[in-house]
Amino acid sequence: MKAPIPFVILLHTVVVHCQKVVSKRGSVEGCTDWSVDYLKYKVLLGEPVRIKCALFYGYIRANYTHAQSAGLSLMWYKSAGHGEFEEPISFDGMRMSKEEDAIWFRPAELDDAGYYSCVLRNSTYCMKVSMSLTVAENDTDLCYNSKMRFFEKAELSKSKVITCQGIEDYIQPGAEPEIVWYKECKPKQWRQTIERRRDTLSIKEVREDDIGNYTCELLFGNFVVRRTTELSVTAPLTDKPPKILSPSESQMSIIELAIGSPVNLTCSAAFGYSGDVSPLIYWMKGDKFIEDLDEERVQETEIKTIREHLGEQEVSISLTIDALEESDLGNYSCYVENGNGRRQANIQLAKKAELMYTVELAGGLGAILLLLICLVTLYKCYRIELMLFYRNHFGSEDIDGDNKDYDAYLSYTKVDPDQWSQETREEEHFALEILPDVLEKHYGYKLFIPDRDLIPTGSFTNDHFQDDTRLLRAYIEDVARCVDQSKRLIIVMTPSYVVRRGWSIFELETRLRNMLVTGEIKVILIECAELRGIMNYQEVEALKHTIKMLTVIKWRGPPSNKLNSKFWKRLLYEMPFKRMEPLSISHEQVLDVSEQGPFGELQTVSAISMAAATSTAMATAQPDLRSTFHNSCHTQMRQKHYYRSYDYDLPPGGTLPPLSTLGSQHTYCNIPMTLINGQRPQSKSPRQQSLDEAHGNNAMLPLLPRETSISSVIW
Repeated sequence: MKAPIPFVILLHTVVVHCQKVVSKRGSVEGCTDWSVDYLKYKVLLGEPVRIKCALFYGYIRANYTHAQSAGLSLMWYKSAGHGEFEEPISFDGMRMSKEEDAIWFRPAELDDAGYYSCVLRNSTYCMKVSMSLTVAENDTDLCYNSKMRFFEKAELSKSKVITCQGIEDYIQPGAEPEIVWYKECKPKQWRQTIERRRDTLSIKEVREDDIGNYTCELLFGNFVVRRTTELSVTAPLTDKPPKILSPSESQMSIIELAIGSPVNLTCSAAFGYSGDVSPLIYWMKGDKFIEDLDEERVQETEIKTIREHLGEQEVSISLTIDALEESDLGNYSCYVENGNGRRQANIQLAKKAELMYTVELAGGLGAILLLLICLVTLYKCYRIELMLFYRNHFGSEDIDGDNKDYDAYLSYTKVDPDQWSQETREEEHFALEILPDVLEKHYGYKLFIPDRDLIPTGSFTNDHFQDDTRLLRAYIEDVARCVDQSKRLIIVMTPSYVVRRGWSIFELETRLRNMLVTGEIKVILIECAELRGIMNYQEVEALKHTIKMLTVIKWRGPPSNKLNSKFWKRLLYEMPFKRMEPLSISHEQVLDVSEQGPFGELQTVSAISMAAATSTAMATAQPDLRSTFHNSCHTQMRQKHYYRSYDYDLPPGGTLPPLSTLGSQHTYCNIPMTLINGQRPQSKSPRQQSLDEAHGNNAMLPLLPRETSISSVIW
């Protein structure tokens, strides 16, 4: 007898607690009434149904067995409507029976519809709750009643699981139910992406044709139980605000109307699927809503749905004014909103002006238009000439880069003499003679030409001549320093430059590459030929995309050499501007015609560089000096030397002073590697020997690729 006591105390506590909670609801005849439970029972005619007393499933913390042991009895009543007269239910034990805390109908009939109340009470306590039961027949020619369906939504292209709901009472514990699925009450051959698992139907990727009614069917004794779910498919949830279709969002729409005329402004917008939220679209005048204007003449219509598909809608709303007045003029805004943002489109109502178009007005407008066309045409055809004219007469010199020593650095790849052709001769003549001569002597620019001006600044020892890598590194560092001291970088792009990847030095040196990528130096690319047929032309395109500040100018052969050609005007426009008269050419700077080399009339060459070149020529002419060349170099230099017109003196004894007497500066001596290594040249053909002799005796010609692996042919 002691076992039930704790439960009685617990139940007593629960009942008291519940009475306190519902004291505001009141009680009927001393019994706490929980009204109608939220769970509503719906069943088709002829199907079994079980109504459970909801008190044991959410109102008290005791089950039916505990309630019985505590001396509480459970009674059932039925009424036609909530609050109406209730009469006790007498169970026949066959079609309608009481089983513990529930009532079973096997099967349900139409007269069984109504409210069923279960009352749990004893002499002291009483608690009551009602449950509703609806019994209906199937719709005509269908296996379900449209008012008793479950509803599910699925987003397009996403997965969805449809559950056979409300069949828990018809499945024996531990048993696997045999459920048959139908669509629109008909058997269906399901596609592979739809799987049937126990009491669910799983769709891996929802399609638009999956919309419809899905019915699950199972047997319960001699009865058939069916549950139907209507599946609707929507577009994926949008993450963008609505889009206004009209009027335009990007600009103000101005509508001119006469005073007194009717006005009808329509705003239409497209809304993506946002769940069950209705589209929000409305008009405002300034910062006031239309309903706040207190003008009966100005009205806003209801929102009209133009079209709808998978939850996406196109809607419109109109603003009407019966008769336009002066006070109605102004700005009107159409707003559209959803949970992702708001957009607006503006319309300005303006008074229509009566313009009197006269012959004078039309003629004036025509003249202005004609003049404008002429000016635009003139600018298009002579833009560079106009810019140069303005810069020469009204412009100021470039102050950007005043601390730099050179106006431009010239990069060019020489062609081997044995590969010369008419075209390559013209290109070399242009790059080494015409281009420097015109820019320096005619326009007064100061160019840096590596073959002529490169004087290394790092210290050097005899051992460095035996280390190709260090010499190459020193050369690259000096090139980077010289490019950094130039305002422009001019690249003469020839087929030889492309084949030999003449831009490689700008990729090897990090400083040079950063200057091109960041736009620190402006690059002028002169294309001397059609390069598209060359094997690695795609690398040229990649180089162009790498350079941030790039100008490409076409050199079209000898016709472009004339000073009045478009080529020079375009090149001059891209060069830094300096107010300077063309330089006069003195006798000291001009080379004798018979002595002109590949540079033509160029500026003086540094004494140190020339002296090193002179020593090279001497070493080439006298093989007996090769063994001592690593420890000696010519120091009997004059202050200034000119290309192919310098003098040198051979010290007594036929030997050269040590290289250390040159100071801390090292030079790039134009010496074939065969001489530096103390080797004798191999036997050659007469033609090849004559070319090598000419090259060896030329103090300033760069080394050929077969002569050195460290002296670059890219200048």
